[in-house]
Amino acid sequence: MAIETDRMSSSTLDNRMSKSQSLERGLEILEAVNQAERPIGTRELARLLELSPAIVQRLVNTLAERHYLRRDPDTKRYTIGYQTLIFGASLMRRDNLLVEARKELEEVTRKLRVDSYMATLQGRRAIYLMWLAGDAPVSVRAEPGDELSLHSTAIGRCILSSFRDEEVLEILGPGPLRRITSKTITDPYLVLNEIHLTKERGFAVVQDENIDGIISVGALIKQPTAGPRSAISLSFSPYFSKDIDIEEAGAVITAAARRISRIAVS
Repeated sequence: MAIETDRMSSSTLDNRMSKSQSLERGLEILEAVNQAERPIGTRELARLLELSPAIVQRLVNTLAERHYLRRDPDTKRYTIGYQTLIFGASLMRRDNLLVEARKELEEVTRKLRVDSYMATLQGRRAIYLMWLAGDAPVSVRAEPGDELSLHSTAIGRCILSSFRDEEVLEILGPGPLRRITSKTITDPYLVLNEIHLTKERGFAVVQDENIDGIISVGALIKQPTAGPRSAISLSFSPYFSKDIDIEEAGAVITAAARRISRIAVS
């Protein structure tokens, strides 16, 4: 028993030594400031992250000096700085997958006059990477970095379709899942049934489950095993876009995902 305990202690120590604690704390601060709905102060950050105010102050000073955070001179509170935009802009220019996805989504948006999106899985949450607005009377906005539901969106179900059934249930948890509208499926096993349909059809269809009055149709971007699990989708209001057929929308978004997938595996 003592030997096993020693091994566990050594493993924990190795894990800690393999990371930079200051860097990890700095990233936690950036994430916390980014997620805050309003400018946030150092004491609030310290309470949120369970760190001493002195440590937080040193880190925010460094981040502000390098323009990753902006400090309001009057309130002494912080927001995300413009330096963070450089990384996103650079990624959008240099990443072949994102470049190809934008071209394809521009065509989807032009052809069907719908909103179109791309999202990816990070850990156990999905975030939007891009949103292209159509010219229909109703538009559903989604900024890059916004989180989306895995169980109630077409993109989310497409991403889940890349996992085995037992993995899907583990990701979703025991339920009931969060109810977003009166039509949201909250039973993980019923969501799993929808994922099976997604696999059979080759695309996902979600109506009124994430936003009342909106249909979304999505397709998985197939990538190498090590690649990020990503998908694209389009959304529209059947009331205002009466000329859009779901099967046609599915064919369009699936063809676009297939072409993007070729870039991912090349």
